[in-house]
Parts: sequence; structure tokens; C-alpha cells
Amino acid sequence: MNDTAPGLAYRLLSLMLYPLWVIHALQHGRRYAVDRYRSMRMSQDRPDHDTADHDPRIWVHAASVGEVRAITPLVQALINRGHKILFTSFTASGFQAIQRDLADSVRSTVIPIDCYWHCRRFFTRNNIKLGLIMETELWPELLYQARHHDIKLLLVNARLSTRSLETNRFVRTLLAHTLGYFSQILTRSFADQEALQSLGASPAGIRILGNLKAQQHPPTSPARLVAREYLLLASSHAGEELALLAARPAAARSKLLVIAPRHPARSKTIQAEIDGLGLRCAVRSLSQAITAETDVYLADTLGELSQLMAHAEVVIMGGSFDDTGGHNLIEPASLGCAIITGPSDSNIDADIKMLGAGQGVIQVKTVDACWSTIMDLLEQPERSQALAKEAKTRLARQPDILQVYLDAVAHHLPAPTG
Repeated sequence: MNDTAPGLAYRLLSLMLYPLWVIHALQHGRRYAVDRYRSMRMSQDRPDHDTADHDPRIWVHAASVGEVRAITPLVQALINRGHKILFTSFTASGFQAIQRDLADSVRSTVIPIDCYWHCRRFFTRNNIKLGLIMETELWPELLYQARHHDIKLLLVNARLSTRSLETNRFVRTLLAHTLGYFSQILTRSFADQEALQSLGASPAGIRILGNLKAQQHPPTSPARLVAREYLLLASSHAGEELALLAARPAAARSKLLVIAPRHPARSKTIQAEIDGLGLRCAVRSLSQAITAETDVYLADTLGELSQLMAHAEVVIMGGSFDDTGGHNLIEPASLGCAIITGPSDSNIDADIKMLGAGQGVIQVKTVDACWSTIMDLLEQPERSQALAKEAKTRLARQPDILQVYLDAVAHHLPAPTG
């Protein structure tokens, strides 16, 4: 296990980037109406709740909303076992999700800017007994300071993006060095294990446990937010909304398309694109009503994706028609959705295999092929129902991933307090 500092080159780089990180913190906090975001990023704001409580806590970190939701069942299980939790995110939306779902159960904040003094202050202010880091949040200074304060670190549901593997030599070397701070890496699949090893992670320190996102428990009867029948484009990225709308065939123009972008802050840009196509749009954040003439409903809000998925006739998963690599297919599968995903699948190839390509999820190569598949599913509702049923059945056959992860981390956990 690596206990050495990130190195002079990275620390000089972090100093050069420091003004940009502060500006980002100011802008990001304003965008999501989290006034404390900048002070939390600078370790000037103590975490919420029980500020006089100095009992040791398990530090759980997840980057944003999707990762927060994926690791929340594990957090709840640890709470039920008597452990106190410090739950952090990188994004303001992730912080809001933690507060919304676990406000009374955990202490919450965001991670500090990745500079020596902020990271050092974060660990001197918090009594941490173990760190669980979700997926690929590899902040060199933050993780080094954790090890410097004798905190054992586990990388949970670990994965590496194609971008990380194809980046320049300096970044690859830095990532490899940072992976060395972890006592153990708990990953999703053999492909993830190979990717981590190619970056320099020790094979002895990696265990394949499965995808923790398969543990999500959606509400049994999610409330319906949209009265009309609709298609859903979920977690879309820049360019995907315009591409899908521009290719929409005449036969589908009477069907309402609900768009739930991955980053709701893009709302105004998406609205402009919709207006440019001459389509009628209602915007959820503006409380605009859906009428019979509405072509597109822009769901530019957070925390409502499950409800939107649950009642959609077809769910088209975004991040798969650009180079993102796709987004979580487990959530729509668990909700019994008919799912279509695009050609970009570096993040979800294991999920596609698990759900069954062409059986529990349909993968298409182009936007035109996507619309052709949508029309087939609308014209053959029995096929759509069979697709959704197969996905849900295959998901139900998976082992209890939560228990698998709990068992894996159990021997790293100190005795609970209280």
C-alpha cells in the first residue's frame, strides 16, 4: 500500500488550478442554490448535524446524485449496524440528495478542494475510522491526507472510464499512484479488474463483487408526474436531445417526449434547441402545464427520475449516443421499464450482458435506429412488456449485492460506537 505524497508536480499543478477551483465553487454553489458550497469546498464550514459530536465515523464519498443513490443502501445498512456516517459528495446536487434522503441519519458535506491545507483541515476536523470511496473519485491530495491520518481506504464499486485509460502519461502515472492509497479495491466485473490492473493496481488488492447499483430499491408505487402517455429520454447529455428530436419521425410527433437531462443546469440551452425546432415545450422547473399540444416536457429537476421512468412507455437512456459510455440501466430495469440504449457502452457493457442484449434491453447503433425501435415497441406493446419483464426477472436473479459488499468490508470495520 502506498503512503507517499502525490509529488511536487501535482502539488504545483493544484496551486495553479486553485483560483479556477474557487471560481467553480462559487458558480456551482449559486447554480444549485447551495450557498455554503464554496465554504464547504474550502473546509471552512463544519458538516451538518451534531457538530459537537466527535465520535469516530465511517466516511462515505460519492461524486454526484447517481453515485449517492447507488451507495445509499450500503450507508443505511451501516447505520443499522450502529455506525455513524460522514457522507460527502463532490457536486452540490449530490449534497442535496444526501440531505434530502438521509438528513437525520448522517453528517453531510462536500469534499474539499484538492490542495494540501484544505484536505488536511478536513481530516483534522473529522474523526474518521474508515473511508469508502465510490467508483472513481481519485483525488490525490485528499486520499493521501486520509492515509497520512492513518485512515484505511476502500474503493467501492470501482471502475475506470475509457478516458482514464487513454489519457496522457502524467495523468496515468498520477492515477496509478493514487490507486495505491487503497487497502482494497472492490470492483464490479472482470473487465473493471483488467482496466484497474492495466493502470497499475495490484491484482492481490482487487476483488470482483458485482455492481452495487443492482441493489437499488425503487418505490413500490412511484407517483405519476405526467398525465399523458410519454417516452422518456433519461440522463441525456449535450447534443443528444437535439439529435433525438431532429430525427423524430412524423408518426411519433403526437407522442409526448419527456427529457430529463443529466445536468438540469443545461435547461436554458435545451429550451433554445427545442424552440429552434419549432416545438412546443413545457418546463417543469417553471411549473408549466402539459397540454394536448405540448411536444416536449423538459423535466429539469432533481430527485424525480425514478417517478418519470416508472410510468414511461419506453425509456431511452442518455449518455449512450455520445462518448460518455452510457448510464445506469439497473434503475429502469428494476422499475419494469422497456429500455433502449445507444452504441456508447463502456460504462454499462456488464449491465447489458446481465440484462440480456435484445432480451431485457435493446441496444441500437444510431438515433434513427432508436426511433425505429421505439415505433416497433409502441406498435407491439406485448414486445415492450416482454422486454421489461425479462429485465426485471434477470435483475431479480442477481445475488444480494448489498450483503456481498457488507461481508467484504466487515473485517475492515472497527467496532461500532453508541
